[in-house]
Amino acid sequence: MAYSPYPWNSTPPGPPGYPSPPAGPAPYYGSGQHGGGQRPAASFGRRLTARVIDYAVIGMVVVVSFILISLLAEVSTGRQDIADRYFDAWAYLFLFGTGPVMFLHDWLCNAARGRTLGKAAMGIRVVRRDGGPLRQGQSAGRAAVFGLPQTLPCLGTLFTLLDCLSALADADTLRSLHDRISGTIVVRG
Repeated sequence: MAYSPYPWNSTPPGPPGYPSPPAGPAPYYGSGQHGGGQRPAASFGRRLTARVIDYAVIGMVVVVSFILISLLAEVSTGRQDIADRYFDAWAYLFLFGTGPVMFLHDWLCNAARGRTLGKAAMGIRVVRRDGGPLRQGQSAGRAAVFGLPQTLPCLGTLFTLLDCLSALADADTLRSLHDRISGTIVVRG
């Protein structure tokens, strides 16, 4: 057993007039520059790179799905000339379908593990403001504010851009609008 100058208490007392530090894990917020054992917030660059990875993965899934469905349509109809309505449907899905796909991707990945594939690659995760794992409703709300506006071709993309850039307004926690609304924070670790 290691020697402790405070055998009656496992943690040393705080400065005179201040309470002792709370027991338990450190909260997950702040840039970590102020000490206190806090987990640092993920940098804007890490978050942006994670989003680029997520968009690339989702894009590959959509392209592979398009190819497989096209081949299946050719085999099932026996024709190589697919109707214009078929390609029109894919064009509408491409223009208006990214919002629901991003919503589902963010919601399910963050609810299950606290991170999407891009966040896992960058070593970051989404947690509640108090440091605990996301609740199902928090994950769905966060994903809805981020993903569903992308259903509108120009305005949705502009909203998402402003939403993500809002993280730069708070240099300490780097919380985007979707983080503030859902009570979450993206941290390293």
